[in-house]
Parts: sequence; structure tokens; C-alpha cells
Amino acid sequence: MLDIHSHILPCVDDGAESIEESLQLLQIMKEQGITAVIATPHFYPHEDNLDDFLEKTAAAYKELCEAARNKGLPDIYLGSEILYFEGMGHSASLDNFCLNNSPYLLVELTDECIGDSLMANLKYLRQNSGIIPIIAHVERYFRAKKYRKFIKFLEKENITVQINASSVTNADYDRVIAKLMKSGLRILLGTDTHSVDVRPPLMDKALNTISQKYGIQCYNKILKNIDIFYNKIVTDGGLYD
Repeated sequence: MLDIHSHILPCVDDGAESIEESLQLLQIMKEQGITAVIATPHFYPHEDNLDDFLEKTAAAYKELCEAARNKGLPDIYLGSEILYFEGMGHSASLDNFCLNNSPYLLVELTDECIGDSLMANLKYLRQNSGIIPIIAHVERYFRAKKYRKFIKFLEKENITVQINASSVTNADYDRVIAKLMKSGLRILLGTDTHSVDVRPPLMDKALNTISQKYGIQCYNKILKNIDIFYNKIVTDGGLYD
């Protein structure tokens, strides 16, 4: 089982604070049935320098892979979670942030950016750049004024979305998760894990909740989507050596 959204790289962003914590998170993921995880450190285009980011993440990825080697932990792949910026659809540097060198790009939004310009950029990005966006934790933006219109757009354009396992188990998100599950969206479940104590992996609890609240058909659909994207994103060339 693939987790496409995590902050397990040590000392890179607001995720794991040490290599020891990174290994603890991987062990927890293993116990929850996760066999492969993509490390997706935050990239903020208006704050971060691209070269510095790539150097820092590559070093942390190498360190973690070496520390995890031969421990029976989930395979680790490298990607990023990039914050949307105006004109993203026309950027020539986005391939640096894709998941495991695939065409798939995990995009974080803000409530304020959800509108016609965002939708036009995502459509252009997909149709003209060869890069395929995946919307990170789409449930979080439900307070945005044009959220309903955005969800309809995502359905129409067949753009994949990711929801956080922690949101599925959080009563504050019950209504929005229920609506998303009933929609025609292609949904992936991700942990978006940051730490052992504050934001741990909750994949197993989320899957159990989906089965109990939304039925076995929905549960099976989520697992099928995860399996499909495992095949799309994970390749032998993704591991560091």
C-alpha cells in the first residue's frame, strides 16, 4: 500500500525532527500495512530557493534511505508538496517536484487561491505541460467561497484528489468527507504524517472508518485507487542507491 503524502524526511520542514523520528514513523507505517511511502517536503515558491531545496531534500533522502536499509521498513521515494502559485501552469521547473520522477505533482492550496484563475492554471498545466496535478488534502479547503464550484471542476476534469487519513477520523470533517466520498472524484488516502506524537500516521484507522461509515464499496474503491497509483508512480528506479 502506497502513502503519497508524508513529511518523514528529517530536519527538512515541519515534519520529522530527527533521523530517529523518521525511522519511528516508518515503523508505524509498516505496522499499518504501508509498504511504500513518498516523502513530500513542503516547497513554498515565494520563500524557498529551488537549488537549496533540492540539495537539502536530496541529502535528507539519502540519509534516511541509508538508515532504513535492511530494516524491513517501507520503501521510500522522493517527491514534494508544492504550494500553488499564480502562473504555475506555465512554470518550467515543476518537474523538479514531481512524485518519484513521475508526471504526478502534489499541489497544496489555500482557501484564498480557490477561484477561476486556479482552475484555469490547473487545466492548462494538465493539458499543455505533461504534468498531472494531485490536489493535497482537498477536504481542508471547504470554507473557500468557490469550493463547490472547484469540486465540480475537479470531477469534470478528472483531477485526482488526496484526503488526509487524520481528517477521516476527525469529527470536524465528517460532513465534507461524506460529500467527497459520495462524489465522482478519484480519491487517494494519504497520511500527511508529520511527527510521532502530534501528527502520526493513521492509515489503518482511516480505512476502518471509511469501511464503517461509507461502506465496503467505498473502502474497496479507495484501496483500488491506491493500488492504481502505486503502479503509476512507484518504479524500481525510485529507490536511492
